[in-house]
Amino acid sequence: MKHLFLFVVVLFSATSFGQTSQKINLPDYIREIQIWHKENNHMSLAFWIPTGYWKIATEGNPQISGETVDQIVSAFDDYVLVCGLDVDIHTNGTASFTDEATLRQSISLIDEQGEVYLPLDDDEVSPEASDFLEPMKPMFRQMLGQMGEGMHFFFFKVQDENGKTAIDEYQEGSFTVKHSEKEFNYTLPLVALMPGKKCPVDHAEMKGNWKYCPFHGDLLKE
Repeated sequence: MKHLFLFVVVLFSATSFGQTSQKINLPDYIREIQIWHKENNHMSLAFWIPTGYWKIATEGNPQISGETVDQIVSAFDDYVLVCGLDVDIHTNGTASFTDEATLRQSISLIDEQGEVYLPLDDDEVSPEASDFLEPMKPMFRQMLGQMGEGMHFFFFKVQDENGKTAIDEYQEGSFTVKHSEKEFNYTLPLVALMPGKKCPVDHAEMKGNWKYCPFHGDLLKE
């Protein structure tokens, strides 16, 4: 647990201050896995935490051993972990959050083939995954400040024909999270994980999912 506590502290530090690795921009990555719906004073959030997040958030940090990160990845590898939030902001600045039980009744995950998955009950989640997630919850909640008070965490099991988790942030595909009468659509691979491209005219850096330069109209190069 000492190693896990250190992991959580450093993880929170990296997330809060936008620490980036050499290859992946962590703030861009986090913005892509957090999807918000905002309508007047009502806000809803789906925050997908891919298994690869743990390695990306701690890459290059000498305080976290590879063994500790591997333990986290192994514990979460069989699941899709999603945080949900639904809140009304009042004119006096206070907030009313949807509670965990109510949110659990409305949340689901829909894969690319349209199959619907419901969140696992606590006794369906391995003790390893539960034990690792529990001390991390306050850290993730603190990321969102006051909004974090209403964050609730749900495990889903979405497997392919080989028994492997079917949702992979590096592979082409898509899935949708639904809750609170809102849809949160994810398109894969995540752009933050794709190699960048360059404009053939001025060699400016472009996003990996762009095909043409928006300024010159030329086909982008890898």
